[in-house]
Amino acid sequence: MSRIFDALTVAHDPGVDKTKNLSPGPAERTDSAEVVPKVVVPADPDVLGRWEGHTAQLPDTFKWSHKKIRNYLILAFFATGLVLLGTNYAFHTHGSAFANSQSVYGVAFEGAVHPASEVRITAESTGMVSDISVQVGDTVQKGQQLLRMDDREAQLAVKQARVELDTAKTKLDKFRGQLAEADARVAIAQRQEQLVPTRQWRDSPERAAAAYDQALLNYNRTKQMFEAGLIAQQELDARNTELRMAQDDLENAKKLAAVSAKLAHDQAEQASLQEKVTREELQEQLRQAEVNYERAKQQADATIVRATTAGVVSEIPVHLGDRIAGGAILARLAKLDRMIAEVPVGAQMIGELRVGQLAKVGLSSLPPREVQGRIRAINPLPSKNMTHIVEVEFDNPTLLLVAGQPAEVRFMRP
Repeated sequence: MSRIFDALTVAHDPGVDKTKNLSPGPAERTDSAEVVPKVVVPADPDVLGRWEGHTAQLPDTFKWSHKKIRNYLILAFFATGLVLLGTNYAFHTHGSAFANSQSVYGVAFEGAVHPASEVRITAESTGMVSDISVQVGDTVQKGQQLLRMDDREAQLAVKQARVELDTAKTKLDKFRGQLAEADARVAIAQRQEQLVPTRQWRDSPERAAAAYDQALLNYNRTKQMFEAGLIAQQELDARNTELRMAQDDLENAKKLAAVSAKLAHDQAEQASLQEKVTREELQEQLRQAEVNYERAKQQADATIVRATTAGVVSEIPVHLGDRIAGGAILARLAKLDRMIAEVPVGAQMIGELRVGQLAKVGLSSLPPREVQGRIRAINPLPSKNMTHIVEVEFDNPTLLLVAGQPAEVRFMRP
């Protein structure tokens, strides 16, 4: 290569520009047995004059024209440019080892754009997909129908729950009717009891007390007459026996009245408790039937899958006829008002960044534009090539960006 440039130097020397022909000189042999042409530069002006009018030529070994030499020079400069471009790419931040030797500021980091938030719509119960109403890329509003599940089983569950609810209501209504009838009978019996004369209440404490008072009065009178000597001892003993019997009847009557009152109270309390238990059981059955009915209705309504928020349908991983288990993903909705550019940053450069720091995001839209964002997250764990993923969040009011669009991020000094 150096020999070519030596020849070119001679060919373009100012002293020989007027010459058109250059005579070859004898070849010299080096130690490596390589033939090296010897370039003869004429020094005599007369000789130069004689050469005028002849075509300038290199030694016989080369015999290249100016056009051919120019083409080779162009190729050489092009190869040099490729080498320099490759060197610049090697130093460009792409997660290589060279990236760690540069500052993070002023460097364009290439990454991809994706939505800042994505909502997953899942199946609430097992079922089969019977209809799909939207496609990927459609913009939907909150509550809009996305797809429908087969609702035959859900409708049967609703009917069964409705029958159970009606049965529980009927039982409770019947119990309330029976309770009302029982209360009416008790009221009638109490009224009839009050109409019975007191003198016909046999063995009542009142009657026993009256009999005891009468026996005591007879005994006292007999005792006074006996002390006055008007009657015999036998008469006094008879009145004394009647008094003891009346006293015993009074005590028994009081005991019986207390026991009867306690028994009546216990029976009334037992009936009240039984009534309460029965009523609560029936009410609980009614509440459970109502819950089952509402649950069945919700499951039937859940067969129509609706959007839980406004957004763009980014994925529908199911197809018509698929049997879906509860909890399976039916659709994904992306919100495009906020976007994220994910870029890899070298491990040694990541220490210069902080969450909330400003950044410029260049978008390859038509026309290209640049927006301002902030660092939302920095992954503390590096990837295999020792780069950390940095998420830069920015506003997207036009809602025109698509997930996966390339972007360039330049971080700004805080």
